[in-house]
Amino acid sequence: MKPHFSSKIICGLFALILTSIVPAISFAQDELRVAVRMFASGKGNTYTGCMCTPGVYTWSAQFETLTKLKADGSVAPFLAERWENIEPTKWRFYLKKGVKFSNGEPLTAQAVKSTFDFWKTEQGGNWAQGKTMKGFVKDSQVVDDYTIDIITTKPNPILPKNIKDPSILAPKAFADIGAEGFTKTPIGSGPYVVTFAEETATGVPNPNAWNKAGNIKKIIWTALPEATARTQALISGQIDVNTAISPDEALKLDQAGMKVYAKPSTRTMGITLVSTRNLKPVDGPIGDVRVRQALNYAVNRDAIVDALFYGKYAKPSTQPAFPGINGYDPSIKGYNYDPEKAKKLLAEAGYPNGFDFEVRAIVNDENFKNFYEAVIADIKAIGINATLIGQNFGGTGGWLEHWLKGDWPYQGFGIGFDLTATMDAGRVWNVFASCLKSGGKAPYFCDKEMMPRIEAMNGEFDPVKRRKMLQDLGRETVEKAPIIFGIEFDEMMAYGPNVKNFSHIGLWIPYEQLWVN
Repeated sequence: MKPHFSSKIICGLFALILTSIVPAISFAQDELRVAVRMFASGKGNTYTGCMCTPGVYTWSAQFETLTKLKADGSVAPFLAERWENIEPTKWRFYLKKGVKFSNGEPLTAQAVKSTFDFWKTEQGGNWAQGKTMKGFVKDSQVVDDYTIDIITTKPNPILPKNIKDPSILAPKAFADIGAEGFTKTPIGSGPYVVTFAEETATGVPNPNAWNKAGNIKKIIWTALPEATARTQALISGQIDVNTAISPDEALKLDQAGMKVYAKPSTRTMGITLVSTRNLKPVDGPIGDVRVRQALNYAVNRDAIVDALFYGKYAKPSTQPAFPGINGYDPSIKGYNYDPEKAKKLLAEAGYPNGFDFEVRAIVNDENFKNFYEAVIADIKAIGINATLIGQNFGGTGGWLEHWLKGDWPYQGFGIGFDLTATMDAGRVWNVFASCLKSGGKAPYFCDKEMMPRIEAMNGEFDPVKRRKMLQDLGRETVEKAPIIFGIEFDEMMAYGPNVKNFSHIGLWIPYEQLWVN
């Protein structure tokens, strides 16, 4: 049970510690001050990650992509006005005319090609974006200044969704200052020009933007890792937007007169199980499907939803997809809480007394940290010696290093399924739970028997047939349990009453639509 304290006492304590955990943040009437947990490891270098947390909070102000997703998951024009599939492995995109980057360079088909060609270099191919996109894109060909053909590695019915992730970069600027220069002073075509310092970033209106900003003349992003710091900074008026809040914080902020924006996430919480390491099946317990199923039966998802999310901001995850995602199947019920069945499966697999099970996860988000701790407690309850160790996202030994190399020196790591990039369940098997992960070079789960069905789904252009294939693969993936299915949760942000028109789609905040009083 969570302890309860007087709100006056809590606010008083926050006020006392505020000066020690929140740096001084100056502001003016036409400024927007945004708190994030952290910046992307590459800061302004979008090649180092996806258009997802944590990079998306700044990148959505500075960069633009060929396509974007609507709230319902359908694809919409952005820098590309329209597109067509002219051959099984060739898509033609027609670009918006007259777009310029913030440095004045024209955004043409050559800029798109230059952005994509960097994936083929040794440096670009080693970063996360290149590793993912090379699985979809084989080449690009300039047709004319505003028309480009994208050649796919194989027939791909959802390429317009796949390419909504890479930001189109100014080619001359990138050639001049390179990826290192873009880390601090990137050049994009979005409504703001953003520069990065150590723990802050600053955005000012892009004078060349076609998608003009509102009345906000300056955006200041500040990294505040501590949840309490972000919450009190918003209540006290030191920031205007908090990009990550927990259900506990939502209650405090609502009582303080702040606005809470809760929307079902396009990712799930889960613990991924390493059944393939260094391209080889593991010999230990996680290599046995019965053990992976036991771990799933051990978790009391309903209790986690009720205790940590007040039964309001989350629900149990039953499958790789979830409502709003193409391929979701409401008939799949997933794993119920059955610790006795979990123990029976462990005994059948030869582990009646359990085994050592180490999980590493990024725990600087309170929602995720609390979830991981609750799951570990449930797993311990069936006799498994489970431990949770916090890790950083980047750096030596960090989450990203092992994700790219496929050499995890532990049995599980923190991530569910992030389908933000496409809102399509096909991403589950192309990016996460199959032999295709990282271009086939770093899978954590590789069931070769599934590959013909995955390949057939990837090449199916009929949307009805493809949806059925996705649902069948979802059911099969639940049975083979490559992860501990966790919860579907709300992405929760909060903002002050002076901010108007606030929203986000897949964490992408349309800053050009925001106004401040």
